[in-house]
Amino acid sequence: MKMQNKVALVTGGALGYKSGGPSIGSAIAFKFASEGAKVVVIDILEEMGKKTIDKIRENGGEGLFVKTDVTKTNEIKKAIEITDQKFGRLNCLVNCAASYEGDIFKNIAEISEEDWNYIIDVNLNGYFRVAKYAIPLMLKGGGGTIVNISSAAAFKVLKNFSVYPVTKAAINSLTRTIAIDFAPQIRANAICPGFVRIANSEGNRTPEEVEQWIEGIAKTYPQKRACTVEEIANVALFLASDDSSYINGECIIVDGGRIISDTHEF
Repeated sequence: MKMQNKVALVTGGALGYKSGGPSIGSAIAFKFASEGAKVVVIDILEEMGKKTIDKIRENGGEGLFVKTDVTKTNEIKKAIEITDQKFGRLNCLVNCAASYEGDIFKNIAEISEEDWNYIIDVNLNGYFRVAKYAIPLMLKGGGGTIVNISSAAAFKVLKNFSVYPVTKAAINSLTRTIAIDFAPQIRANAICPGFVRIANSEGNRTPEEVEQWIEGIAKTYPQKRACTVEEIANVALFLASDDSSYINGECIIVDGGRIISDTHEF
């Protein structure tokens, strides 16, 4: 039980908003709960967020959902206050809330300022806001760990996909800043996944179209398959637990070796 008696807050921990299947955040919440953590899930998706907690409780774990928009400082403060009131401490923060909303598959000359600013506000500023107000509670309890979900796109960008890689590269820098500023009380690390099969990836495609799409992308990876949310959750558990007690400020790429391979097409 690597998270026994620890309290963890996971942003973006709702189940997939279209299919109700696992997301990276919910998989991390489930993993932490199975290892003994009391898990607070915050997400803008209330119904799916509550379902994450219901599943945790069904499996004998303890959890709490607080509907929170990470672009709203007052809602983040409220979620941290509720965590303090309920559990009296915070040992781990996982920043996972992210957005693909808007017409963002464009270069910087084509993307609208509205779409650019929204993705920055959720994917980067959201991480900053939650960390800003969670860190004092962590320090009050003696410290803890922060795991930021970044992306391999921070290192290897895709054509006409401008704003998303920018946010992920900035998250890596934010992670290192936190790691230096708050050591030794708090360790901060980032996970940089490649292509992960999540519920939200399915969109409006038929099951057959989904499989063809996944198979096509998987062929460009040395492992010849997509990463699972559980594999990302395993890395998050490692970084959040004492197993990684001397790892701080690292950005760990979890992409099956694609970034170092000779395959460049996507």
